[in-house]
Amino acid sequence: MCNSQGFLFFSITYWITFMVTVGFAASIDKCKYCSLIVETFKAGLKKTENQHFAGGNTDWEERKLGKFAKSETRLVEIMEHLCKTKYLDDSNGFRDIKDIEFKCQQLVEEHEESIENWYFHKQLSNPNFLKWLCFEKLRLCCDAGHFGADCKPCPGVDKGLPVCSGHGSCQGDGSREGSGKCKCDMGYVGFMCSNCDANYYAMRNISAFICNECHKSCRGGCSGSGPRNCKECHAGWIMNDNNECEDANECLDENRCTGEHIKCNNTEGSYECICEEGFVKDSNGVCEIDVKAPPEKLWIRPDRLLRSFSIAGLCILVSVVIWRRSFSLFVFAGMCALTALFIEFYFDHSSLFKFSHSVL
Repeated sequence: MCNSQGFLFFSITYWITFMVTVGFAASIDKCKYCSLIVETFKAGLKKTENQHFAGGNTDWEERKLGKFAKSETRLVEIMEHLCKTKYLDDSNGFRDIKDIEFKCQQLVEEHEESIENWYFHKQLSNPNFLKWLCFEKLRLCCDAGHFGADCKPCPGVDKGLPVCSGHGSCQGDGSREGSGKCKCDMGYVGFMCSNCDANYYAMRNISAFICNECHKSCRGGCSGSGPRNCKECHAGWIMNDNNECEDANECLDENRCTGEHIKCNNTEGSYECICEEGFVKDSNGVCEIDVKAPPEKLWIRPDRLLRSFSIAGLCILVSVVIWRRSFSLFVFAGMCALTALFIEFYFDHSSLFKFSHSVL
């Protein structure tokens, strides 16, 4: 009973957390949706500039262009561009947002009257469409480095510093949502990401504050770079007489890797048990002969050695035949000659290697 209640509580908590996270992300993205409306609207304005009028009477064109500039006909054409990233020269700022074109179109449907109002009545008095629509009218965006309903400054901005000291991101930055809390980059901690994390050390100069990771041999922090500045050494490392962490050679212990055809290989901070050359581990971790391994490299190629033996043997046999004048030895010498010719024309180092593996 207790287990089922605990699981139910965990499930509800997880679901609520998930929904809040998704809802918060969607709220922040609304500023991007609005920005896409503005950018594609501007692209539509640019594309319809001087449209339908090319050449002819200049005075007549100016009168007609003045009417077309704020005509409903032009607005209809511009609206066809809205939320379509393909009309932008640079759409990189919108690519990572899921379903942005669909969400943007929903926002257009909700606030179409406001868009038309700016087009017909507010262009001259409020030429900055982004500020008028997304910042003032819909209240979806804040200036960079500000967050929340009142566009409060992110940590550091009010002191003339970069957002989160330049080492993190402000939750809700640029939107009317978020807590303004800094999410620090790896290695940085603190309210403004102005301190170094546990296994990092600080480097400061006149204009920068940087946290660098300690050497991998360090445990519990360090005061500088390299293994010499460690406070303590990690397992697999030992502090030498120079107060420097050096790799411990675990392979000096004969009991580290036991078994046939297995040997110890020392690595930085650790060790591994590997098979001797020509052997490979099976599914049980036992080293067995590697049948796929190429043969050991000899001082002479095997095919050449075989040719040498066959020719040398043939020469010896011919000498014996001449000496003993035996017909049976003569027949045997002929067979050996044919064998030598076969080896000469049909055997090379690759075919011999394949033959040896087929036999195995």
